[in-house]
Amino acid sequence: MARRSDHAPEELKRLALEAARAIVMEEGLRGLTVRRVAERIGYAPGTLYNLFANLDDLIVQLNAATLDALAVVLVEAARAELPARPERLVEAYFDFVESRPRLWSLLFEHRLPEGEDLPDWYRPKLAALIALVAEALGPLMPDNSAEARQAATVTMWAGLHGISTLAVTSKLTLVAETEPRKLGLLLVRRMLGGES
Repeated sequence: MARRSDHAPEELKRLALEAARAIVMEEGLRGLTVRRVAERIGYAPGTLYNLFANLDDLIVQLNAATLDALAVVLVEAARAELPARPERLVEAYFDFVESRPRLWSLLFEHRLPEGEDLPDWYRPKLAALIALVAEALGPLMPDNSAEARQAATVTMWAGLHGISTLAVTSKLTLVAETEPRKLGLLLVRRMLGGES
């Protein structure tokens, strides 16, 4: 394995995030430590503290990369013809969550220490995702103000998140035998004022 002098800081940061992603995909948040990430890339843990303030910083940056990957998927789904767009967005969302459930869970399991806030650059990533979907579905909500479309989009996302989380943790079958994507599409269609 290459050592410290063999990688520029940005490359080393990329390697560390890739190693962290692999650990989370295998074991979830419980398996993620700075020491384990450092071992995977062949560096001392102290080296990572030159790149990340602490484990929380590494996790926030990993979560940001997950949001960026979701944005790519949603942008593609948003290009669908208008009648099929809601279904494509729902499918893309469920595909994303189901293909990386532990990475997705990390977004919601990880808590910063009390008194610490997310970095200023993080919240705009979340806002951009909501704005992307609100704009994509906007033509299906022509009578709603921009604010109402935004609120509807947040409500749809919250519902889809709940359904997908229950599905990937095998808890949805406790309350419904319906396929999760069908429930998700039903929710979105109802929010858009369409038929069930």
